[in-house]
Amino acid sequence: MTTETLSPVLPSDTEEATRRLLEKASEWGLMLATAESCTGGMLASLLTDVQGVAHAFDRGFVTYTEEAKNEMLGVPLDLIREKSAVSKEVAVAMAEGALENSRANIALSVTGYADAGPEPGLVHFACARAGRATQHREEHFGPGGRGATRIACMAVAIEMMTEML
Repeated sequence: MTTETLSPVLPSDTEEATRRLLEKASEWGLMLATAESCTGGMLASLLTDVQGVAHAFDRGFVTYTEEAKNEMLGVPLDLIREKSAVSKEVAVAMAEGALENSRANIALSVTGYADAGPEPGLVHFACARAGRATQHREEHFGPGGRGATRIACMAVAIEMMTEML
């Protein structure tokens, strides 16, 4: 099994890791959710592209604006304004909000500056699972451009979700 839609641009190891993640989640009866900002739904697309195991994916939240993060995930606007939408605190709140607002057992969030902003390539990830501490990771992908940053985000997201299994 391979990914259908994103296959031409994904590194093969990311494709394989995605397939393994979905197979394990499916086997263990776990569901996944995503809360995405800078990746614009790309991770949700990846998780639904693997034929035969995509049913392990519950839903994705594309929350590009501050208001969307607040309305869909319950991230307090005061937190976003105080810490910035691209911060550890907001990434954690996004992941925990996705977990609360879905049927998923594991939720991954990603928020960052894909190609602009004060630090191009700065991305915060968080992964939440009920009964466990939410994990955070900060990556600096550099000014490689929007597409390259988003592709790099896929590998980190899949790795974090796999670690949370």
